[in-house]
Amino acid sequence: MDRIIRGITKDKSIRFFAIDATETVNKATTIHHLSMTNSVIMGRMISATLMMAADLKSDKNVITLKIDGDGPAGVAIVTARKNGYVKGYVKNPEIEIPLNENTKTFDIQKAIGRGTLSIIKDLGMRNPYIGQIELKYGTIAKDLTYYFAKSEQIPSSVGLGVLVMPDGTIKQAGGFIIQVLPETQEDVISKIEENLSKFPNSTDMMHMGHSIEDLISMFILKDLEPEIKETAPVHYKCDCSKKKFELGIKLLSKKELQEAIDTNETLTIHCHFCNTDYNFDKKKIENILEQM
Repeated sequence: MDRIIRGITKDKSIRFFAIDATETVNKATTIHHLSMTNSVIMGRMISATLMMAADLKSDKNVITLKIDGDGPAGVAIVTARKNGYVKGYVKNPEIEIPLNENTKTFDIQKAIGRGTLSIIKDLGMRNPYIGQIELKYGTIAKDLTYYFAKSEQIPSSVGLGVLVMPDGTIKQAGGFIIQVLPETQEDVISKIEENLSKFPNSTDMMHMGHSIEDLISMFILKDLEPEIKETAPVHYKCDCSKKKFELGIKLLSKKELQEAIDTNETLTIHCHFCNTDYNFDKKKIENILEQM
């Protein structure tokens, strides 16, 4: 089962998050008919957003990761809650990009292009918190590392990976976030840097049979006594419903609704997050109009 772990080292100098989101990313890939390149983009964003959501205070709080680039993939958005629910979409889901000629890997930077990365936190206050940076690397993980340093002043290391099989299925998806807390000793930071320099790739290690707990304790935070404080499941789940979209139809004017009734028109609302259409026929529209 997909899950996320969070914790802190025994000396309280380093906090960490790690996630196995394999089935969650598989579900997103299936729902949106994602190309392999977009599966990697969406998979990395899902893992990152869920880890950031784990740090929220309440299940009512929402965090959104948005990448708005000028590349062929277009805008990509992922939204998650502390309860482990996540949803997302990419504007051009079936667009495929040739592999990078030099590395023979998915060319995520070319697919995304130039643009911005935004973090939007809805904490139940009047206005949401919005942090934004220009995309410097186009890998998502390095861009988030830069975001944490610039916008939140938290020295961090972000690792994200998606292992895609030739048939498009997701073999492994996950990652980690390591953050240095204030007054951490230089020797601890040096040890983390040493461990990370020897660490190959999170999804490759998962494919070899290592759990996310192994990645933290045996490799990334080796010899630093990490302690897991919480383990929680994660799921791809859209919270849309016909009732919610009915509220949107009620925002239409009486004239617009009457025109739909007179022409026997069926109003269709499409949810981008779960690829579901909700249809409102003449009888339903008449009921809505009577309530106004």
